[in-house]
Amino acid sequence: MTLDQLKPVLIKDHYYDKPINSIYFCDSDSDNYVISSCSKSFKIWFKETGKPFTAIESDEDICDVAWYEGSGMFFFANEGQKMKTYYIPALGPAPKWCWFLDNLTEELEESSENVVYDDYKFITSEELESFGLSHLIGTNYLRAYMHGFF
Repeated sequence: MTLDQLKPVLIKDHYYDKPINSIYFCDSDSDNYVISSCSKSFKIWFKETGKPFTAIESDEDICDVAWYEGSGMFFFANEGQKMKTYYIPALGPAPKWCWFLDNLTEELEESSENVVYDDYKFITSEELESFGLSHLIGTNYLRAYMHGFF
């Protein structure tokens, strides 16, 4: 809500019946976000539409969230023994003192490792019978998995 308006532009709820303990407005190159937290969750919303961007639920109560402005790094002060740190690359680069996070993120994006069953199709026993291939059960051509085969 701005000072010249009587109604808020957007109303959002964390659905925990807890008060909001921190709120930030993040303007990145591509989008604008509202970042808010209560004692149970941390949520990021698109500023214009109110659609959720991401959410993090915590096991321990969140006391406060600190955003390292201009980056995608967040620190959660919580009721646990250790402070929690989260990095969301879509919101900005890692801080200069944490340069290795950008390299790590790039490596994760570049690695398109093939999963063992990427080129396989899962079929059920009924589908196998309808194709007339039930004679392949027990051979090296089919691999049994739960209620069907690869």
